[in-house]
Amino acid sequence: MIKTLKALISIPSYSGHEQEIQKCIKDYLASSGVESFFQDDNLVVHLRGENQTRAFIFNGHVDVVDIGDAEKWKHSPWGSEIEDGKIYGRGASDMKSGIATMIETAKSLASRDKIPTDVWFTFVVKEETDGQGTKQFAEWFKSKGYLNQYKELAAIFAEPTNLDTVQYGHRGNFFIQAEITGISGHSSRPLALQPHVILQFNDFVNVLTRQNSIWQKKFSESDFMPPAITPTSIEAKSESPNKTADYCRASFDLRTIPGYHQEAFDKVQALADEKGIKLSFLHDPSPIGYTKPDAKIVKVLQKVVPGIKTAINDASNDLGFFTNIGIEGVVFGPGDMSQAHRTDEYADIDKITAAPAIFETIYFAWAEDKK
Repeated sequence: MIKTLKALISIPSYSGHEQEIQKCIKDYLASSGVESFFQDDNLVVHLRGENQTRAFIFNGHVDVVDIGDAEKWKHSPWGSEIEDGKIYGRGASDMKSGIATMIETAKSLASRDKIPTDVWFTFVVKEETDGQGTKQFAEWFKSKGYLNQYKELAAIFAEPTNLDTVQYGHRGNFFIQAEITGISGHSSRPLALQPHVILQFNDFVNVLTRQNSIWQKKFSESDFMPPAITPTSIEAKSESPNKTADYCRASFDLRTIPGYHQEAFDKVQALADEKGIKLSFLHDPSPIGYTKPDAKIVKVLQKVVPGIKTAINDASNDLGFFTNIGIEGVVFGPGDMSQAHRTDEYADIDKITAAPAIFETIYFAWAEDKK
């Protein structure tokens, strides 16, 4: 299993460039006698069970974020080096350890003479940008009639939770680009420059900072962390130190909660309009993910994994696309979320090698509970 994981980590599977890793997974599954097929750019395994009115879905994304400055990595980002019980590399925790777990679970279930229900394994693309992989699978799954065929469905998203936490929800998000165009001029006469794009943008950022404080108080009783908007980049260029820039652009990450998704963006839009700032989407908005904390799939994990904690993810993942079509899902997997997107990202090997047996036990516990 670790050999497989090392091969996965060695492939720079950036979002939009997942073809090589998908072929690697497909070839490896085939060598183990497991058939798979492509649904758009997603790789899918469908195992048929005795009862084909119930199905369990395992979901994992194969893409990773960029490595940043490679010189800052002590361990090669693509080297899958092992040291002190940890495997290092981009995606080790987020989430190629989860992908390796899914592969092993698929191999094990496929080798059985029979399984009680249908099982799907979906190796999806572009989770790190806009979730188009899972979104496309969900739309395909519905259009092909599977959503109607199955009377009961549940899913695990094998994102990193250290195998000690089950997450039953996450915030939605909008990746926003903001732009303003003004006039350039001599920097000795700042009051004559209207709008001064940098000052205008500075005012906008300050307004959004105050809005975060308002949301913090307004939604303090929610199970979810309150909505928030964060500037992630800003750019305004001038070729001369005594000439002001005439254009400014920034990106923002807006996080939303149930009952306040589109409303959160509308509020940001209104504040931008007041400052003469144009907004657009960098990627399609991502929906909120939510499964009731007393749902069967949550209870199964609480039964199978002693002492497991429940939580809501402050960030976002692909659960929301299943929520949108009525599939109960949770986030649970090896890897450590605190390592996600970090330099010298790593995952604990003990957790990785333990995960497939836990996944299999969860599936059978869910399948045998027909209530």
